[in-house]
Amino acid sequence: MADYEQAKKLFDDLKAEFEKESCDLEKCSAQLAQLKLLVLGSSAALAALGAQPDAAKSQQLARETLELACFLSIRRRDVQGFERHVSTLKMYYSDNPKSKEKRDTEFVVQGLYLLHLLASDRIGEFHTELELISMEDAENLYIKQPIQLERYLMEGNYAKVLEAQKDVPQMYYSFFMERLLETVRQKVGASLERSYDHLPVEQAAQMLILAVAALQEFAIKENERKAREELDDPMGDMTPSLTRRAPTGLVKWEVKGGNLHFKKDQEKSLEIPALDLMVNTIGYATDLERIV
Repeated sequence: MADYEQAKKLFDDLKAEFEKESCDLEKCSAQLAQLKLLVLGSSAALAALGAQPDAAKSQQLARETLELACFLSIRRRDVQGFERHVSTLKMYYSDNPKSKEKRDTEFVVQGLYLLHLLASDRIGEFHTELELISMEDAENLYIKQPIQLERYLMEGNYAKVLEAQKDVPQMYYSFFMERLLETVRQKVGASLERSYDHLPVEQAAQMLILAVAALQEFAIKENERKAREELDDPMGDMTPSLTRRAPTGLVKWEVKGGNLHFKKDQEKSLEIPALDLMVNTIGYATDLERIV
């Protein structure tokens, strides 16, 4: 019981610091590390022993600690940390089957995780998560928005995605909406470079949901991103995927003379044009089979 009281006090201190307007994120991270050592270990031990009511109280504290850890990870822009904490939280959520009514915080975490998968372009995993959500829960505000955003993406209705940025159901959604917008820009950019040799900067900026002044910087970042991917995959990864295209060579972007130019690397272009269609068709079939 002494361990629980110590952990509860540390949790209260952490929450108080976290909710301050001028929150010290480094201090919160240090407090969280201490708290996790106390609460996660004691929660597992009490649950194994079947001790009551200490086990229930300890597990609740562990759950609330992990939820706070998720929000702290977002404020620190630590996507990997967020995903780790959600993965652990799932065990606490599933270990409480007697509670039929979910708390708002659980819906928030679940909605944020769906949005994270969407922003990361992990569509297969997104649909796997949806399979675990009841039709009733899917109508919850925090779950409903990621589902609607996925529909917009599948329709290619990127204007609706941009509009959704202005009306997020919870402050932490903004972080993943920013990442989703970057994913959308990459998808639009991939379509543009396949369809055009060059475009007027005004038209290109509008289609990429950018200010004209920001197009040059985006082009530089896009070239850097492609260069990194080229280094990571020098042989050209042909693994079928819903989003991965067959390699068509590195396309460099250049803003020059009032136009955005797409300079294609002809040396790495495919010799068989039909291979692109074949890889994408196999990719769709593979991902659809995984979803079903």
